[in-house]
Amino acid sequence: MCLDKVAIVLVEPSHPGNIGAAARAMKNMGLGDLRLVRPLRFPDAEATARASGADDVLAAATVHADLESALADAEWVAGTTARARELSIPVRGPRAALEEQLAQAAAGRRTVLVFGRERNGLTNEELDQCDRLVNIPTAEYSSLNLAQAVQILAYEALLAERAASGAEQDADALPAGGRVLSGLFEHLERVVRDVGFVNPQSPKRTDRRMRRLLLRAGPSETEVHFFRGFLSAIEKRIHGHRPRSGREEYKKIPTEENGRDS
Repeated sequence: MCLDKVAIVLVEPSHPGNIGAAARAMKNMGLGDLRLVRPLRFPDAEATARASGADDVLAAATVHADLESALADAEWVAGTTARARELSIPVRGPRAALEEQLAQAAAGRRTVLVFGRERNGLTNEELDQCDRLVNIPTAEYSSLNLAQAVQILAYEALLAERAASGAEQDADALPAGGRVLSGLFEHLERVVRDVGFVNPQSPKRTDRRMRRLLLRAGPSETEVHFFRGFLSAIEKRIHGHRPRSGREEYKKIPTEENGRDS
């Protein structure tokens, strides 16, 4: 069951009741992996009361010092947002986002849904760790109660899981995410600086443009490896055959010559 590959992360939840209500929403929809980043109060009697039968989800919940540790095993990350952002990661509606996420889970990849703080959501730096953004459309107020947002996306996860049940997923045909893309972004940022294609006044802006371009393209893991081979060739031309100090040269590069390019 691919819902086993979906985790829910709550970043700095301030109300223990929301933690309990989120656990209940998860349990109702078949989800059980809850991760909390610096919760204000947990464990807490109010969380247990609001869980209303989802005590096992609360008991198994893990607490993390930062978002990076909560995403340590993630291979595909979707973050929730209530605001449009310039140069942001591609944004999906709930149904499209969860269909994409469950396709990743069905291929055996660990996937994560990240929810931000009750008052101001996720920071731009936290959203930069995501492969997709999810926006829940509303008629009036742009933000929802945290537990309500978890309920909506957990429901969409269940629908997507049932729709995908029994369908084989070709991992090589799915967009890469998680550590595979993180390695590509770090590699690309190094090369961009090496060739001088960056505005020294706003280097992060260039990095975000590059990330958005690649995320919109949705390259597969095989295509990521091929592109990193191209970046390594640029580095060799600039620096010679020895890797630069402080990092290892990228290995396992599929190329057109060995027939693995797609």
